Amino acid sequence: MAKFADNFEGWYKYAERAAGKPPRPLLLEALALTPGRDSALDIGAGALNDAIHLLDIGFRHVTALDGEPIAQEIADTLPADRFDYLIASFEEFAFPRGAYDLLNAQYALPFIRPDVFDRVFAAILASLKPGGVLTGQFFGDRDDWVGTPNMTFQRLDEAKALLSPLTVLSFREEEDPNSQTLNGTAKHWHLYHFIARKD
Repeated sequence: MAKFADNFEGWYKYAERAAGKPPRPLLLEALALTPGRDSALDIGAGALNDAIHLLDIGFRHVTALDGEPIAQEIADTLPADRFDYLIASFEEFAFPRGAYDLLNAQYALPFIRPDVFDRVFAAILASLKPGGVLTGQFFGDRDDWVGTPNMTFQRLDEAKALLSPLTVLSFREEEDPNSQTLNGTAKHWHLYHFIARKD
């Protein structure tokens, strides 16, 4: 079973390996379904690849939220009038109601603690504007990291129930027992990739 180390050094090494990579394919798919270009929140922004892409394609303002300042040097090069780099846990962040055209949560939502997941996810949904799009992943109940403290995993029915307040535009289950993490560690991935809209 793959092991997950939740520490600054591990996240910093991840960001080093991820820096400069293209935006996530699921984000590109979601952008084709996102009419608004006013404001976006990148949840678990990592190396800021997705946030930079959102700025490049014309979002008026992009906020990148992460628990550790692993991309501070990159953040300092981005336009301060259009970009905010916020360091806070997802549990602590005060998601503003009705604020965002796009919420991008690539591989981020499972890192919300189980005891507050429902509250935080409800706040995430409430921060979407009408017509706004949420995209990201849940980790499934057969993922290698199941049992990791302070991470949340869903069965298929639970994942679909979480998205039920939205109109689901795309939903795909992925299971790959012979994959690896970006750090090169062998891992059995079990994921639900989704794009959903608030009507």
